[in-house]
Amino acid sequence: MKILENFAIVFLGFSYSFLVYNKIAFGIALGLGILLLMITNLSTLTYQVKKIFEQIKKLDLAIITLMIVSFSISCFLSIKSERSFAVLIYLILFIIFSIFVYTILKEKDEVLRSILKFFTISIFLNSLAILIYNISSYDGGELIKFKGTMNIITLLTIMNFYFYKSKLNYLSLILLLPNIFFTGSSASILGVISGIFICFIFFILRKFLKNISINLSVLIIFIVLITPLLIIFSKQLPQKFDRISIDNFQHSISPQIVDIHRQFIWGFSIEKIKNKFLFGYGPDTSNFIEGSQREIGLKNNDYNTGDMNFIPSHPHNFIVELILETGTIGSSLFILFILIINIRVLKLCNSLESKIFLIFLNAYFWGSSLVNFSFWLGWWQGSYYLLLSLVASKVEQARSKF
Repeated sequence: MKILENFAIVFLGFSYSFLVYNKIAFGIALGLGILLLMITNLSTLTYQVKKIFEQIKKLDLAIITLMIVSFSISCFLSIKSERSFAVLIYLILFIIFSIFVYTILKEKDEVLRSILKFFTISIFLNSLAILIYNISSYDGGELIKFKGTMNIITLLTIMNFYFYKSKLNYLSLILLLPNIFFTGSSASILGVISGIFICFIFFILRKFLKNISINLSVLIIFIVLITPLLIIFSKQLPQKFDRISIDNFQHSISPQIVDIHRQFIWGFSIEKIKNKFLFGYGPDTSNFIEGSQREIGLKNNDYNTGDMNFIPSHPHNFIVELILETGTIGSSLFILFILIINIRVLKLCNSLESKIFLIFLNAYFWGSSLVNFSFWLGWWQGSYYLLLSLVASKVEQARSKF
């Protein structure tokens, strides 16, 4: 059993090295690692999962149930039901397996430490390999081979300052900067900016507004104030998509802030949301919506969209994508579900460091998701739940030693 557990540690610790090679290899390595971890810790897993279910509050259970029911309705009404049900199953499995990882690792200090040690080595080797490729392939333009991968490498590099204290972390951080430059990974930059900004807001609230009810009031006021701004922003996006309107399009939002193609993607998606407001078109179906694969065809002296479609593969914004595909009901329940999970973990945190890194994880992941991958992309979504389970495991271990 010890040999199997060691294999689990290696697979989990080096899972993101497999990602640099191939996304399928990443899924296999991560899946094997979790499976072996479960097999070698069945007694711990059974006991801890039972305890967790006994402690779940009725309100939390109701919200989780409603979310799954709402997503299931969206799948039944989907324009591609088989596709929608597949990604819903993935989502449920990601959540379940992240709970399993958490329940085991919070009780296994040495196993978690070994995984994070290999994690540290893996992050450094990944960054070094990407830099070598970038330098050897650089021709003056962006190198797209690892552009998407840099989004998660950036997050891992920063989060590992919490996961595992090592001088190797500083070398990984140094390698991070040129890699972002070579790949032109704007989503990584947005993620870091989002993380720093939200952590700064947290510091202000923590210092000046220590009463929880006041903090919640401030959060509600912030949401109330920002909602009209988001509505105004959406009104500046393209709203008509006939040939004449496209040919005469004049941007209100600078392309330096949001590129023209993304403006059309978001504008088209928001218009389509109105047709299926409650339950959407079905998870992972946005590029099958009628008209989504039509070429925009905008060409003038200032900008052109070439052969780009209204929705090339997904809306490139997780909020727009969620509302478009699961409706206002499903997306609202999912956001509430994410908030509940993180509030539960935040309450367990007994140090400022753990709180900051938990907040940074969420701010970076959801901030960068405003402009990059599809919400349903397996390795990206799975990474969030894996990292959240690792943070929760570290927090629980710190509490037990306190």
